[in-house]
Amino acid sequence: MKKSISILMCLLFVLAILYPAGAIITACFGYSFELIGVSAFAIVIAAISVCIVVLDLICKNTLENNTIRIFLAIITPFSLINAVFYIFECSQIWVIASVLLSAGCCCYLTVKYGKPLALKVVALVLSALMILPIGFFSFIALIFGNIGQNTVVQTVESPSGKYYAQVIDSDQGALGGDTLVDVYQDCGINALVFTIEKKPQRVYWGEWGEFNNMQIHWKDDNCLVINSVEYEIE
Repeated sequence: MKKSISILMCLLFVLAILYPAGAIITACFGYSFELIGVSAFAIVIAAISVCIVVLDLICKNTLENNTIRIFLAIITPFSLINAVFYIFECSQIWVIASVLLSAGCCCYLTVKYGKPLALKVVALVLSALMILPIGFFSFIALIFGNIGQNTVVQTVESPSGKYYAQVIDSDQGALGGDTLVDVYQDCGINALVFTIEKKPQRVYWGEWGEFNNMQIHWKDDNCLVINSVEYEIE
């Protein structure tokens, strides 16, 4: 049982850093990192976190692995950073509750098992400083997070299939909205639980509702024509 708890702790650490690390590293190379099913991931992370704490309390667990202790010393600030990424991506109340519940469980693990002491203290102080802005951000996300909605209304593939353009209806509620056209390069990586794609190039930004009468087609793989205006694809 104790070995199973240690494995779950390692899995929790990996899940806590997966989204932030993946997004930051891929962004440095001009790519985007997206989880497939953010809501499901949030619930899984919360379930694993609660499971670890419950098993730890029931089994009166003791942890002797120094590597895992180091991971647990720093897992709380990472879990809070992870929460920000999840909340930004999906501001549903159960997602916010799940990632914050996980962060609370991680705090328990840090306090109980984190070593060395200096690293644990620094991590907990940093986490305490993060709580207020994250709480405010969560509140704002709950209130305003569902106002804006982007809907892909048309997809146009280039002649060779190397690129595809998406016409997007960006509805901002009472604030109005926009019509956007993003061009994607069709060369991504699908790893079942996440995808890595080249960041899209935004070639057009127009008025809301303009997509209804938009004329869009490809002249060739390097030129997209929107309402008789040519846009070069870099």
